[in-house]
Amino acid sequence: MNNYKFLPNKRFGRPSKQPKEAKFALKNGGELGGLSNEGNTCFMNSVIQSLASSKHLVAFIDSYLQNHTDIVDKDQLRTAKSRSLLPFTTALKTLIDNVNGKYGTRSKEFSTKPLLNKMPNGPKQNFFTGYNQEDAQEFYQLVMSLLEKEYKKLQNPDIATPEPETESSKSDTFVDSSMIKDLICGCDQLGTLGKVYVPASQVDPNLVDADHKVKPLELITPVDGVSVERIGCLSCGEVGGIRYSVNSGLSLNLPNQAASYYSGYELEGLLHDWVAPEIIEDVNCNRCGLEHTREFLIKKIESATNDKIIDQFRTRLQEIDDELHRNCVTDEAFEKLTVKQMTKKSRKSKQILLSRPPPLLSIHINRSVFDPRTYMIVKNSSKVSFPLTLNLASFVAEPNDINMDARLPFRKQDEKIQSLGIHHEKMESMDEEIKDSGSTCSNSNSNSDDEMSDVAKTNSTTATPELQAEADPPLDPKLLYNLKAVISHYGTHNYGHYICYRKLRGTWWRISDESVYVVNEEEVLNSQGTFMLFFEFNDGTEERLVSLDENDVSDEEMEHDHDSCKSEGSWSAGPSLKLGEDKDDEDLYESSDSDSGMSGRGNHFGFGHQQQLQDNSEYQENEDTDKYTAGEERAFHM
Repeated sequence: MNNYKFLPNKRFGRPSKQPKEAKFALKNGGELGGLSNEGNTCFMNSVIQSLASSKHLVAFIDSYLQNHTDIVDKDQLRTAKSRSLLPFTTALKTLIDNVNGKYGTRSKEFSTKPLLNKMPNGPKQNFFTGYNQEDAQEFYQLVMSLLEKEYKKLQNPDIATPEPETESSKSDTFVDSSMIKDLICGCDQLGTLGKVYVPASQVDPNLVDADHKVKPLELITPVDGVSVERIGCLSCGEVGGIRYSVNSGLSLNLPNQAASYYSGYELEGLLHDWVAPEIIEDVNCNRCGLEHTREFLIKKIESATNDKIIDQFRTRLQEIDDELHRNCVTDEAFEKLTVKQMTKKSRKSKQILLSRPPPLLSIHINRSVFDPRTYMIVKNSSKVSFPLTLNLASFVAEPNDINMDARLPFRKQDEKIQSLGIHHEKMESMDEEIKDSGSTCSNSNSNSDDEMSDVAKTNSTTATPELQAEADPPLDPKLLYNLKAVISHYGTHNYGHYICYRKLRGTWWRISDESVYVVNEEEVLNSQGTFMLFFEFNDGTEERLVSLDENDVSDEEMEHDHDSCKSEGSWSAGPSLKLGEDKDDEDLYESSDSDSGMSGRGNHFGFGHQQQLQDNSEYQENEDTDKYTAGEERAFHM
């Protein structure tokens, strides 16, 4: 059997010795485990590797697996009982432990078949039969739904299958806040799962004694967070109630405008697009409709001569006034007090933000676009840049920061930014007026006009940064999230390959099925085809890692360490060990040739390239030259 050692990338021409990243990784346990590609399961492998990097998810699974084994009888049957009641969770935890193992210089390869066998109709799922780029997102949703289902089953073991939630069972009942011992609201105790509470006065503005009531929402898995949505009329400002809902991740769309292949976007920009208000034209507003009906009745009373008719109009007018004094005009009240002819069309604003981010935030980049020239759905291959640390302060609206008037910004803290925008508009208008006046003046006054214009521009540019700095949200340490994993997709919309970048034990790894490589942060940040991102809440705890000492780092490496971090992309972690040569028969998760479903390791990408490349530079070259179909060129080279 060949000896295993880390080898630097040949294309940089450095001596054949271990780079600093590889030494650090080796000192903290070495390589991770890879996963066999069972024919076309790269999308599955990338999701499992990404989830395995989350300490919150691993701790969550450990906690309720441990709680379950403590509940059952302490005998030889408790492990069997755990596996029978939590088959998928147990299989997933075993696989996560395997890929997170410390294998030194010899990575091991494991099979996902035992996990598939624990999934209801797993091998029969339609996304197991193709390379469609949505497969990774769908598989992620399936994994989390199965974890949640088994967790609920554990809480109610007498129920064979948890009943689906109905409208009446979605925690529509409100509870007295004084009866709750530890009331968690907004971003309180961020990272904590279980029940969180939102104000009843926002959910139902007409609720009696709403100030002392709250509505419970249950967060089950670490990917569960709370989103908040506001829909309101821009004419009267009425909001029919704030909609709080539990979600398990975000899906961000790339802009619809035509883009070239080399164009790119920033994650923060996509998030700002996601939280931007959407204006809905020509929709009915109950309050505006009742106001319109009220004005109509007042005119009728003034012109009427029949006392009986006048009394009827006044009675209806009083009923309308009573309803208008309520915080929200309901559909039932509107239909009772007016007629369809009195319907008033208005513009409404719809906006959504996060109210409580989850411990593990998954972000899906939707790259599917319609090509009008070919009438096909194609992949938008534009690059999406992302940070190592994501500050969510601009995208979170806690309950006490929400405006219930739709004419005002969603968040109270943004009222200052709105006034800043009005200031911008006024200054720009002044600039235009000065320019226009200058163009009509005589030549003798042109110099004076130019000076006035320069002064106006100076005021506009110098005042803005100060106001903007004052309006910007402060860096909130409780809303900082660290990047833990990236799933990238190479290829076209319906065919290609998924890989995963993940961080574990202080080292970034590039994992393509069974191939495991050490990489630096620069390669992760410059990766192409970003499809999913996983950010984990920074709870302030530091991982205990073994640092390199002076004996581990040569003088040359110390001298060029900073430059190499900027210039060098990735380091090959050597050939992955083929477990068929050294297989532990007792470990059902380690794969053999018969389990892998592949002859050798060829056709790794599905592009006809041989998977086992001679060095990493050749592998990187194949990725950089990845192209999309002619239909996609027409879509993005307009």
